[in-house]
Amino acid sequence: MYRILLGATRICLFAFLLGGFVVVAGQALGILVGSGPIVTAFGTDVADNVCVVAGIAGILAFLLLYTREGRENAPDTDE
Repeated sequence: MYRILLGATRICLFAFLLGGFVVVAGQALGILVGSGPIVTAFGTDVADNVCVVAGIAGILAFLLLYTREGRENAPDTDE
């Protein structure tokens, strides 16, 4: 289960980072060409989907701690 969650987390994290780059690049392009609808589209529609992927990545990363391997690899907080 750990390997599945780790792989899914990595995929979602990569998609989130790539999506963030697309949002920033799309809005920058919209500003450069002076198109308000392009800026708005990348700021709402695309950004909403990227935020959903980021949330899924966070949930998967949190679930990693509830697997046996995740508990073994977690840093000790008993300090």
